[in-house]
Amino acid sequence: MKTLKLFLLSLFFMLVFNTFSYGQDKYTVTLKCNVAALEAGNPAYQVCQFTDQEPGTDTRDYTIYAEEGDTIIWDGESSDGSAAIDIRKIKYHKGTNVFNNREIDGETTVVGIVENKTNGKPYKYKISFKINNTGSTYTIDPKIIVGAGQ
Repeated sequence: MKTLKLFLLSLFFMLVFNTFSYGQDKYTVTLKCNVAALEAGNPAYQVCQFTDQEPGTDTRDYTIYAEEGDTIIWDGESSDGSAAIDIRKIKYHKGTNVFNNREIDGETTVVGIVENKTNGKPYKYKISFKINNTGSTYTIDPKIIVGAGQ
């Protein structure tokens, strides 16, 4: 009986270790926007950028490289700290849908778990957001590539 308990305890720890050692990554994608320029009518893709975006890259070409099981968290902030950028929705646009749903909703941030590979091709999605959770809804449409070994 003692051997069985020891075996079961060892098995439990091995399963826990494997879960964490093969753990998926968590990415936080932060969208920074010039609020005054947005409110003046400028297109969101011209006055917003992602914090880890290469300078001079069009926001619509921004790409996240992920693997199945990874968690992606989208959040936002104003470039000058004057307002909140509230991410409200991630919505499928085209390509292989990497999430289980066509839309993932949130109030200020959105969290998605990658479920499917794109086989090296981009999954295009739309990020919908508001300023201070009021007024107009703005969108940007970047990409995700899953399973490309990046």
